[in-house]
Amino acid sequence: MGHYLQKLGVGPEVLVGVCVERSIEMIVGLLGILKASGAYVPLDPEYPKDRVAFMMEDAKAPILLTQVKALDLPPESKAQLVFSDKDWDIITTESKKNVKSGVKSDNLVYVIYTSGLYGKA
Repeated sequence: MGHYLQKLGVGPEVLVGVCVERSIEMIVGLLGILKASGAYVPLDPEYPKDRVAFMMEDAKAPILLTQVKALDLPPESKAQLVFSDKDWDIITTESKKNVKSGVKSDNLVYVIYTSGLYGKA
């Protein structure tokens, strides 16, 4: 998954939204993001779609890792969707070698939004 995400532009300081059910797919996705040197933004599939859309836009995350059954984003979302279930056949065609990373110890690993009004009145 790391090679696939790098081809999509994931690298140091690039945020990737993660909206998947708790599963092995979630773990694979998180590891893939980290191997690609990116940082993840966890998004609960139970959140209202407006909240997910706001968080993705506010974080300026260009990619959203999700599952077909987990998300229904509004059509105005600009994020490129990567489906850990539907796109798996494409993802697994990437190299099995370790991903070359430009990550440094002071790069982001994740960004978490706390509960509340999420900046909106």
